[in-house]
Amino acid sequence: MPIGEMYPVDALSDALRSLRISGSMFIDADLKAPWAVVTPSSRDIATALGNEQDRVIPYHLVTEGECLVSVEGAATQLAAGDMALFPHGHVHVLASQQGVAPLPLRKEFVEAVLARRSVLPIRHGGDGKAVKLLCGFFTLERWGADHLTAGLPALITARIGTRRGQELLAAVARGSIDAKVAGGPGSDALVCKLSEILFIDALRQFVSQGFAPVRGWLAGLRDPAIGHALALLHSHPRRDWDIQALAASCAFSRSKFLASFTRLVGSSPMKYLARWRMILAARDLGDGGVGVKQVAERYRYGSEAAFTKAFRKTFGTPPAAFRRGQHQNQETQ
Repeated sequence: MPIGEMYPVDALSDALRSLRISGSMFIDADLKAPWAVVTPSSRDIATALGNEQDRVIPYHLVTEGECLVSVEGAATQLAAGDMALFPHGHVHVLASQQGVAPLPLRKEFVEAVLARRSVLPIRHGGDGKAVKLLCGFFTLERWGADHLTAGLPALITARIGTRRGQELLAAVARGSIDAKVAGGPGSDALVCKLSEILFIDALRQFVSQGFAPVRGWLAGLRDPAIGHALALLHSHPRRDWDIQALAASCAFSRSKFLASFTRLVGSSPMKYLARWRMILAARDLGDGGVGVKQVAERYRYGSEAAFTKAFRKTFGTPPAAFRRGQHQNQETQ
């Protein structure tokens, strides 16, 4: 059985269910060689969205043809059915080939495009080989995004299924874009949901294939036993776990489990659980249905004071202030 096939999907699904992911497409590009563009930073996109509190992750889906994507000095070839996404929002270059002077997509351009709240068709380049791209972004609430993306590289690429699957996804994506351009009830939600599916599938492929190096809890997902332990912690974060119980669930000795978990994940199981509980607590406080004391009790803190101290250490702000800030952001969006 391939590494990472036994348990990671469940652990990853539990993590993704606990995080708020949204997405959109804003450029429908039809490009002909020679061409090259430099993307804006994720900070510029977040500013244009009026949402600098969340993590913005740009992506590009190739629906026809092929192109190069370059980030941090390394170039990767993309073909129809490939998607590239940038977990840390790095500025990157898309091009028909090496050596073409790139055209920058300036901050003002991005602001104008996003202000349209529709997909902008772009036609650019010369009279050479054609490529078609759908470009967009994902947003994740920062309190969860930092945990999710901490061990990821600057670029993740994913292949959307078989040849038939690529054609189907391209058709669905094209239909979603046409719906958004036309407007009408549900068109924004359609594109948003498609974007979410693309993000989850790309991350799933990256974790399960195991070709590229990764650090942190995502590295743990690639190991069947440690992935199983992570799935238990994610699924039952309120349980009174201890090292012996987790080790027994993996059929490991206590010492072997502790060493393996710490080596792969980068922290001990109990420290990881404490961090995961904090992320869930931040989510719950943002929902607004519970108060600080209730969340403290929910995640097994002996007192509100102890919870407040741990929360401040993790997020740099007390939970009551965090809760107020989340609600104010929701009211202004």
